[in-house]
Amino acid sequence: MARAAVKGQARTTRRSPARKAARPNPARKSTQASARKAAPDIPKAQKRVLAWFDVHGREFPWREQRDAYPTMVAEVMLQQTQTGRVGPSFEAFLKRFPTLSSLAHASAMDVIAAWKGLGYNRRAVNLQRAAQVIEHDHLGIVPEDPKALRALPGIGEYSAHAIACFAYDSQVPVIEVNVSRVLSRAALGMDEDVAPAPKVASAARAWLPSGEAYSWNQALMDIGAMLCRHEHPLCGKCPLRSACVFHGAGKDKRPPAPRPAKEPFEGSRRQKRGGIIDVLRAAAADGITLASLGKVVHPNGEDRDLGWLVELLEGLERDGLVSLTPGARRGSPRGVVRLPA
Repeated sequence: MARAAVKGQARTTRRSPARKAARPNPARKSTQASARKAAPDIPKAQKRVLAWFDVHGREFPWREQRDAYPTMVAEVMLQQTQTGRVGPSFEAFLKRFPTLSSLAHASAMDVIAAWKGLGYNRRAVNLQRAAQVIEHDHLGIVPEDPKALRALPGIGEYSAHAIACFAYDSQVPVIEVNVSRVLSRAALGMDEDVAPAPKVASAARAWLPSGEAYSWNQALMDIGAMLCRHEHPLCGKCPLRSACVFHGAGKDKRPPAPRPAKEPFEGSRRQKRGGIIDVLRAAAADGITLASLGKVVHPNGEDRDLGWLVELLEGLERDGLVSLTPGARRGSPRGVVRLPA
């Protein structure tokens, strides 16, 4: 009897773990279900975004054509400049320089003058230099390869991918500030200010629908500008809301993290540089004396020490934006400054 009891106890002990392992675990099921629920249905999200873009995509003059030269002009203009300011300048610039060759062979003075209203005037010089390189090294044809585009003056990774995609339909992601915000939130569940750039780039490649790069990249730009705003995003109208990790976690209800304070433009070195170019545009080929320029640009117009102005002008000269006579370079009040020939 005693042995039977021991056998029974041993048998029970051996079987109990198997019985426990077979028993359903509600917590595990819940975790697995949550994981399945959290995984975004990317193909469905892609279809929704592309359908949304067909109806709600913004209209811009550079989207009305697919030629490489106008696309390059537009993308350089759009660097650090809002779309609303680019539209009129884009059309006027192409009217003045309708072909890449006309831009390459124009005077720098004319190119800088035509850049009026866009700011960051060095981009105008770089755009002309890029046209000259294309004329000389690429038989006047804007390259299709993003690596070749990146080798051009003033063309970074974003602009190279944008030109390759929008002019040649290259299947590459185009990541600017709006796209970065959309992907940071939708794919990573983060605000764009804290999302690591390599992870955003990886998400951009993973979410890019096959054969639809042209529409997809522009759709994400429009969603970022119109709906997925830094503050008060309009998630209820967004075609990505069902796949968005940020929205799914309720993070869109929280106030956004404060952005780093920007250097004030008023009174800044950048404002003075832009003011100098504006004065020289009006002066055209005649130029202006250093003394007269100092009175226009300096806040009180009374400073007789023109060393600060010469320093600014030397930087502009290195950037190819101004031309100084020897007297102006020495700081002579009668020295002349003009746009480069």
